[in-house]
Formats: sequence, C-alpha cells, structure tokens
Amino acid sequence: MVNILIPWTPVTLLTRFLDTLRTHVKGVLTRNPEWEPALIGFQVESAWMVGDWHEVKTCVDRTETDTSHTAIARVLLAYHNGESPVAALTSARKLLGAPITAVGVRGYRGCYQSVLDLHMLQEVDLISLVSTRPPPRPLRELSGALAARLEATLPAFRVREQILSMRRTAFGIKLVARVTHGYD
Repeated sequence: MVNILIPWTPVTLLTRFLDTLRTHVKGVLTRNPEWEPALIGFQVESAWMVGDWHEVKTCVDRTETDTSHTAIARVLLAYHNGESPVAALTSARKLLGAPITAVGVRGYRGCYQSVLDLHMLQEVDLISLVSTRPPPRPLRELSGALAARLEATLPAFRVREQILSMRRTAFGIKLVARVTHGYD
C-alpha cells in the first residue's frame, strides 16, 4: 500500500500556502491597486520565502516607499545575484534603525520589530560569510553563534519563526549560489 501523505511534507505545505497567499494578494491588488503600499510586505516576504527572486525584484522595483520588507529584500537580492551587499546593507540598517533611535532608551518595547529586523539582517550577513571569508568560517562556529542569537530573542513562535524563516532563505541563497554559480 502506498502512503499518499509522504509528498506532503511541512515545507511542501508551507510553499503551497505561500503560493496561495501570493495569488490571493495579486487578486486583491487587481481589484484595488491603491492597496499595494499596504500589501507590499506580504508580497515581498512570501516571494523570497518560496525563492521567486524575479517577483522579489519586480516588487522592489515598482514600490515607491521604502519599508522594512523592501529594504531586507534589496539585501537578499544583492546576495542572490552575487553582488556586493554593502550599499543595500547600509541603507537597510539606516531604515531599520531609525525607529530605534527615534524612541530612545525608554521605547524598546515599541520598536522590537525593528530590533528583530536588524537581528535577522545580521544573521543573513553571518550566513553569507560561512565560506567566503578567508579562512573559511567553520559551520560549527556559525551554528553556535546562531543558536546563541536565537536564545537571545523572545521565546515566542511569532518572533522565532521570522528568524528561522529568514535563516532558511539565507541558506537557500547560499546553496543556489554554490550550485548555480560555483562560488560560496
């Protein structure tokens, strides 16, 4: 007897869900194009999660306002395309850090998402350096650093899933770059 549930792994289910979400958002935007600024974050994030880099680039290119999602998307695109991410990282860090500097020391709770976005951006950068830095950074050292960084965050699913999802994306970019372009 063949088990028909074997192909339905959690990753497959998540990918199908994200594809459905992307289709739904596109349909909503067809009927209400003025909603695009409010939905750009969903579009970009779901596109990078499924590895649709053409869609990520299209969304980033057509948006007029910078959001945390578009700033992170520019960094991910730079890594994906094998370009230097320095300009994108600098721009993203300025944008993501602005709410933190605006509220000061007493407003940490209100800007936790900005702190989390900066945290994820740093992890993408760490993952990208796994084997490009001379001498190659050992995977065990990276694993320890990433585990310690995860423990430093709030132990909530909403927070940790964002971080783990970004890690999957960053490692996916690294793997595709190695296979496609033959570099680390």
